[in-house]
Amino acid sequence: MPWDRPDRKEPDVWIANCFFTINLSFMQKILQQYFDEFSTMSEKAHNAVLEIAGREGIEMNSIIVATSFCFDELNHQPTKMNLPAPQGTFIMGGLAGYPFVGEIGLTAFSDHIPDGGAALIIFGPHIGFSRSGEIGKIKRVGQHRHTNTCGALMMVQEHLLSTSIHHIDPNDYSEFQPEFLALRLLPNAEEIRNADVPILKTTHFVYSEIEKEILALIQHHPSLLSKFPIYILGGIIINTDENMPNYFSQKTFRKVSGI
Repeated sequence: MPWDRPDRKEPDVWIANCFFTINLSFMQKILQQYFDEFSTMSEKAHNAVLEIAGREGIEMNSIIVATSFCFDELNHQPTKMNLPAPQGTFIMGGLAGYPFVGEIGLTAFSDHIPDGGAALIIFGPHIGFSRSGEIGKIKRVGQHRHTNTCGALMMVQEHLLSTSIHHIDPNDYSEFQPEFLALRLLPNAEEIRNADVPILKTTHFVYSEIEKEILALIQHHPSLLSKFPIYILGGIIINTDENMPNYFSQKTFRKVSGI
């Protein structure tokens, strides 16, 4: 059977690419129902680094990238993220992407910025969207079922909407992060409970908490502010099924240092 196409790819490869394009287009239509703006994580991050390099008059490889993402492997897969960080990224995030490394972690990061360079901190919580439109679940590579993402944040939300929130026990480190986040979200509990999609509402609230903490950490680090240009890129990471890319709905991109 003749396949009259300029690229002359093998039929099975061509068909696979067609299905991938269709799925991608369908996924984007789903996301348009919930996000005013989004593009792939890779595109957002590369454009940010390119803009910083132009503004500061430096090479792109002089910009070090830190991330404050959830520890879920979906947020650290090179093929899904494709971040502009050939030297690797500095990891700031714990559960749900909150920057639990704190001031000590930021001090360590500040010591890694290239001479004459700049820093970009990319941050935000994540949420899954399956190709069938299910919110909070995706199909991961190697699995036949759909699983939660962010599963950890879903457990925090369940805890938040229960009656069992209590003071953090400093001797039980395993409960620190979920209890901490639940307490931060407590003022928003009723709004989350009454939302059409509670986990989506929770994700937006967590984003606000992460941004406030990132800015507070930077602003209370005078040596970092005085030595280097520091930029932040914040938003919500949108995980998708299997080999499809991660998307990013940007909420902020700006310079926060005084240089």
